[in-house]
Amino acid sequence: MLRSVPGRLAMMMFLQYFGLGAWVIPLTRYLPASPERGGLGFISTEVGLVYMMLAIGGLTAPFIVGLLADRWFAAERVISVSHLGMAATLGVAGWWCQSHSGKGSDSSVVVGPLVALMLLYSIGCQITLTLTNVISFRNLPNSESSFGYVRLVGTFGWIVGGLVVGWAMEPVSADPLFLAAAASVVLAGYALCLPHTPPKGYGRPIREVLGLPALKMLRDWPVVVFALVLFLGNMMNQFYTLFTAPYLEDLGVGVKGQPLENWKPEVIMTLAQWCEIACMATTPFLVKRFGLKRMMAIGLAGWVLRNGLLYWGNVPALVLIGIPMHGWSYAFFAMIGALFVDREAPDHLRAGTQALVTFMSSGPAVLVGNYLAGNVVAAHRIGGVTNWDAVWIIPFIGYAVGFVVFLAFFREPPSSGNKGSNLT
Repeated sequence: MLRSVPGRLAMMMFLQYFGLGAWVIPLTRYLPASPERGGLGFISTEVGLVYMMLAIGGLTAPFIVGLLADRWFAAERVISVSHLGMAATLGVAGWWCQSHSGKGSDSSVVVGPLVALMLLYSIGCQITLTLTNVISFRNLPNSESSFGYVRLVGTFGWIVGGLVVGWAMEPVSADPLFLAAAASVVLAGYALCLPHTPPKGYGRPIREVLGLPALKMLRDWPVVVFALVLFLGNMMNQFYTLFTAPYLEDLGVGVKGQPLENWKPEVIMTLAQWCEIACMATTPFLVKRFGLKRMMAIGLAGWVLRNGLLYWGNVPALVLIGIPMHGWSYAFFAMIGALFVDREAPDHLRAGTQALVTFMSSGPAVLVGNYLAGNVVAAHRIGGVTNWDAVWIIPFIGYAVGFVVFLAFFREPPSSGNKGSNLT
């Protein structure tokens, strides 16, 4: 299988997302853990600052990709070099954290260099996330129908990364960073075995990279509604990303003597990706049967339900229903939303509209969300104890507002034809 183009691309996706799954969730527990437990003692705003770097990397990566992979170098070589840099950066970050964790740790000393290292890593990470998609679309025989299956292997890689850390390592340590660095080393070598994808010899202007020609789509009310709700959803989602794992630990998940002592938060949270895989596999049938708006509304309802269960704090309901709803909502709202944009925009604005929506929701939305989540938790944490009710009520209200706005104002386009043709 690995000799075939789809097989090689699937392994690429596995390694790419294995590395992310190895550190993204565990670091949310390691950074704020007390020095007595071997952590770094970060306050919530410092945790948010570290994760903001992913968003900043997302804002800068399109320009670098346009310069390197579009004009000068083959995509697989850019992936290889980027992952070598990512491996070195994560290795140094792991060493830095390890040398400053434990008793006597001072987060004010650790945070500055760690943020700088994670910024460098995030730029490389966002470059490779973009190019793994590019190299797949340009080399798959029938990319429109086969890319989804290749990308699903990446989601499985995220799951395996979380399981390895949760079952075979100590999550509250620098070990996940070293594991992710090792994955990047492997992918740096493996990238040279990927299909040769030469540069096109020219790059898109900055205005096209940002999707600025698609600004005229803001006259199309359904696109505006979708973009605003997606922006709000991705902003509120940073509460989940940053603080679900520490919250599960506070509820007794993975704690010795508790009912789920053998199930660490990193393992429990992979339930979201299992659900995502199942939902994405059924999406074509469900969209055909129920339509875009109903399925996107169901996706949004999953976000509302997830945060309602986070607010309630009932462990069985949260584990069995709430966490899987994360993958449910991603598949049924964000992914189907991309299909909506493809239907709504005219041919010459489709790529630009996708780029504009992605840029806004993955960059500014994540930046604002990390800042908001960190400060909300800091405001409700006294003496090492967090008032989680006061924290989770905010994203619950945010998602509820988005759900109502979507139901009231979103209009579904027809399944064929270009509703955006009046914008030509």
